Amino acid sequence: MIMEKVAIYWGAFNPPTLAHVQVVEEVLRRQAASHIILSPSWDREDKDFWIPSSERRKLVEIFFTILRKQGLDVSLDTHFLEWKNTWITTTAWEEKYFREQLWVSPAFIFWSDVAPNMSWWSNNPDRFIEERLKKIFIKRPGFEFDFQVHRFREYILLDIPHMLDISSSLAREILKNKRSIEWILLPEVAREIAAQKLYQ
Repeated sequence: MIMEKVAIYWGAFNPPTLAHVQVVEEVLRRQAASHIILSPSWDREDKDFWIPSSERRKLVEIFFTILRKQGLDVSLDTHFLEWKNTWITTTAWEEKYFREQLWVSPAFIFWSDVAPNMSWWSNNPDRFIEERLKKIFIKRPGFEFDFQVHRFREYILLDIPHMLDISSSLAREILKNKRSIEWILLPEVAREIAAQKLYQ
């Protein structure tokens, strides 16, 4: 069932991993959305991004190009990556930006383990995120959360068999310790990281 044709896949993609690929493939395959917009986040002052935003943008563009070559219906919006804003941008602002671009409120893709924290997110009047924002949750392996008990609305929960339990944080840690990274990254992304000696 298609809840919203367009979904926003927001994140640092620092670096993009095979789990990101799997999420895009499954959201489209299961028709939770018919088109996904990748929206890499900016370099925030409250986080260490390890590499310059220009290098992160290259990795995201490689990732995007591979998804397109695989025939996946995705596009890339770098508005927030280029925003040069060090504030903590809220999900409500992101939704407003994309709604104005698309003339429709898109869905946002999240891992399910962020759901318990959504009530604390800034600029969330009257439980906008939990109740009115359209959401596609990817079930985090081993994580349980009762969305109905916590009064969530406007969401789809995708339980993906054999979902890779990996993250960009894990990838950065592996790279920092100079261990093999091929099992967690696309080969083209891994080659760019090695060539530019990133995350060391």
